[in-house]
Amino acid sequence: MFFINKRVAPRIICATFALGTAAQAQEVPEPGNGVSGEIVVTAQRRSQSIQAVPQAVQALGGETLVKTGITNLEQSIQLIPSATTGSTVGAGSTTFQIRGVAASETDGDPTVGFYLDNFAFALPGRPFAPAADFYDLQRVEVLRGPSGTLYGLGSLGGTIKVLTNDPDLYETEGSVRVSGAATSGGEPNGSGDLMLNAPLIPGKLAVRGVVSYKMIGGYADALSTGEKDANDASSFTGRVKLLARPTDDLRVQLAYWRNENRQNYANRLTFFDPPATNWTLGESNSNYSLYTADIEYDLGFATLQSSTGYIRNRIYSESGGFIPGSIGDFVAYWPLTTKTFNEDIRLTSDNSGPFRYIVGFYYQDGKTYGGQDTILPDFQIPGNLGIATRNNNELKSKAWAVYGEGTYSLFERKLDLTVGGRYFEERRTFNENSSLELLELGIITPTIETVKVKENTFNPRFNIAFHASDNGMIYVEAAKGFRSGAVTSTSIIAAANLALGTDFSPSSRPDTLWNYEAGVKWSLFDRQLRLALSAYYFDWADAQLELSPSAQTIVVPVGDVRGRGIDAEINWSTPIAGLQLQASGNVNKTTLRGVPDSVTAALPFIANGHQLPGSAKTTFAIAGNYARPITPALEFRASGRYTYRSRQQSIFDGRYAPWIGMGAARIGVGNDDYDLALFADNIGNTRGPLAVPGGQYQVPYPRTIGLALDVKF
Repeated sequence: MFFINKRVAPRIICATFALGTAAQAQEVPEPGNGVSGEIVVTAQRRSQSIQAVPQAVQALGGETLVKTGITNLEQSIQLIPSATTGSTVGAGSTTFQIRGVAASETDGDPTVGFYLDNFAFALPGRPFAPAADFYDLQRVEVLRGPSGTLYGLGSLGGTIKVLTNDPDLYETEGSVRVSGAATSGGEPNGSGDLMLNAPLIPGKLAVRGVVSYKMIGGYADALSTGEKDANDASSFTGRVKLLARPTDDLRVQLAYWRNENRQNYANRLTFFDPPATNWTLGESNSNYSLYTADIEYDLGFATLQSSTGYIRNRIYSESGGFIPGSIGDFVAYWPLTTKTFNEDIRLTSDNSGPFRYIVGFYYQDGKTYGGQDTILPDFQIPGNLGIATRNNNELKSKAWAVYGEGTYSLFERKLDLTVGGRYFEERRTFNENSSLELLELGIITPTIETVKVKENTFNPRFNIAFHASDNGMIYVEAAKGFRSGAVTSTSIIAAANLALGTDFSPSSRPDTLWNYEAGVKWSLFDRQLRLALSAYYFDWADAQLELSPSAQTIVVPVGDVRGRGIDAEINWSTPIAGLQLQASGNVNKTTLRGVPDSVTAALPFIANGHQLPGSAKTTFAIAGNYARPITPALEFRASGRYTYRSRQQSIFDGRYAPWIGMGAARIGVGNDDYDLALFADNIGNTRGPLAVPGGQYQVPYPRTIGLALDVKF
């Protein structure tokens, strides 16, 4: 039933079982500590040991991420089996896929759900992940497979949760981190981070603030202007949390986040070795302000929780120059702003008794407005006349959902039976104000219209988990995920239909994915060795993919996607004191079905039986951490990791990014109060490319070697 490439499988098996990734959560117990190092996650919207969650979930601990030098979401995704980066223009415009559920580079809703703490990060009509700094992080949780019941729209392939540290009500504390690094063939880097925590009323009220700033050196030359290392960037993150605990039963937390990113030119390049661009101008900026309020009240038999949030997210880019192939000379200007409010109210039972449940209500009101203005003087369709498109559109989304999940335990909690479901309803309104100009003829065709769509979907989940012992569990699951239907400009759809010979509609129904999975989690040798293995098969019906047959992209249901694969994870606290080894990997076959012949004729890489563009057949990661006392007050620390991804095809034009492997290492000394380390990222200075989005190249950041100092006080 499951496909394993005979040439790839031995590499995965050897890497996994010989070393035993950071992806399985490195917060494991030291030898002899037993369960004291148990990893606790909230993947099922309640606190549980990760080994007790009957689902493929991983947790990357914040302290471990710091010690291994992982500072952003892109680096952490490399440690997740089956997860890869799809595309990016700059910070704030990056896409990810999990388990081959890939769909787009710039348009359409995401196939992965994103959470910043309890806030559902959603940009209607855009697939981008949030830009998030990892300083003072509690952990990152990654759920593989659809999680539509508890996490809602967009969680087709999985869900990524970035969880930051809450204020401490009792301790005054702080920390600071500074780093500097040299870049191979580019400009140097530097960063500074600061955290302060203060109890205002001990035990009742506390505040915690974090600021982070990074200077990211450029490494790509701008050939048209003669600028060296032209694509330098900077980022700033500020976060403050206020936690009140007026009674033992009531908990109230308010938070504000601010994130700003600025980059000259972009992460998309004309050439990758050496990295260079033919752009004559360009910048890629993003920022957001996020306000959240979380309230919890302990009712005794259950906990009532409310998570409220509002975000204003802005992505801005402008570019101009030359892209080889069918595009040629171009100028593009893209301002995009999203405002989203959402509310999630849920009641979660306590863990006593044989029946446990969660029920909730979710509401979202969001809109994305703006669009891309593009001038393509050399565009060949129709008749080498050149075109210009101008867009100032607005997509509104109002959605609500009710959801619930119940687990009944039998035989003294040896057997758990779980049934859940989410009913989702959404109204989308697309206000189009666009125009298409044939440059040589001076003909301008404007389009001003409104398209309204109302859709709904029901998404169940069924799970059976058998706890064979305190150290082992076997589970099977069938679950459905969903994503909002796309709404596209009538004029753009008309141009695409003309180019493809199709009759796609401007609006699409939500696409849905059924996932069938069997897994096992086991701990051996006093829980020093942890294993997790899952095999899955999914059927993604009427998959909405981003196609680019004309000057702009469309998101339409192209066909069905069938996927099957195996994930494996090992985390081993070895008998050698202080040495931990981890490995993870995935092999899969994710193929297209039911693609119209006319689409394949125009875009040959979108064809029946082909691996879905944007997905990789194989990923794996190996990592190790070592710590050993050298004096009573000082510890030697070392870590290293290697990540691999097989070749991955662009959904824009079908070109392949080759397989890519990258290593990183860190060595230093420290204790509970400070850590000084020498680090190296992309040790082999791998050029890639990492991806081939939009007819251009996305490359790994060149090799960096530097020093980092962490101090706690």
